Amino acid sequence: MTVTLAIASNAFIVVTVDSAVTLDFGETLEYSTGRKSYFFPGVGCVTTWGARDNNKVGEFLQNREIGPESHTVSDLAELVFEYLTDVYRPKDLGYEDVGYHISGFDRALSPHLHHVFWGFDRPRPKEQTEPKYEHYNHSPRPGEIAFLYNGRNDLAEAPIRALLAEVNSGKPTRFQLGRPDDLVRFADFVARFAAEVTPEVGPPFLTHLIGANNMALKVRNLATKPLDPTKLAEVITGAGRWETRAPSSPDPPPAAA
Repeated sequence: MTVTLAIASNAFIVVTVDSAVTLDFGETLEYSTGRKSYFFPGVGCVTTWGARDNNKVGEFLQNREIGPESHTVSDLAELVFEYLTDVYRPKDLGYEDVGYHISGFDRALSPHLHHVFWGFDRPRPKEQTEPKYEHYNHSPRPGEIAFLYNGRNDLAEAPIRALLAEVNSGKPTRFQLGRPDDLVRFADFVARFAAEVTPEVGPPFLTHLIGANNMALKVRNLATKPLDPTKLAEVITGAGRWETRAPSSPDPPPAAA
């Protein structure tokens, strides 16, 4: 299992994944690490959660020669759905839930956040009795911010809802939603929080801060210690110009559907 988190605003997108891989040997569980994110400069980012067996989405995409001249972030989402339904086909293999977050900016500089998956909606509706292939568009509207989280979404949801409750109540917080450095630290915090609870989530934690040009700053945390806020702010400032205007009060985050 894993924690995959994406936070999308009109100015930038933050994407965080952990690296823990659970190996199930029947009576025993062992834990290793593995790659869960694939970034395509000028186009967008793909992260994966859930089943790992035969999940070769990175290899599939890297063979497609994806670039900004030929592909958009929407094209990237469609390719991931094609891979899931036509190539991987976890339904036919009897696999449990598996999914992908696809994020980036289109050519009009609008943020996109997509979720492609096989499994159940979360929270699962009472009427949903069978898993399904699905492609949801969670892209934020102007002035809003969107949160999407999967894997151990139950653990990710607790700190996210706590932060948004504080923001919506007007109370001071240690993370400002309009600041890229704060959201990078917060996304890393969510992953570390889950890792403190379960070995199903663990370091290294990898975060991509994506600008409207679909270029990204990569932040890697090798431990469960907090990122240094001063150093992080200096790195982000030095990497380029990032808008820091605060979005309007966000809607409650989607429940990881």
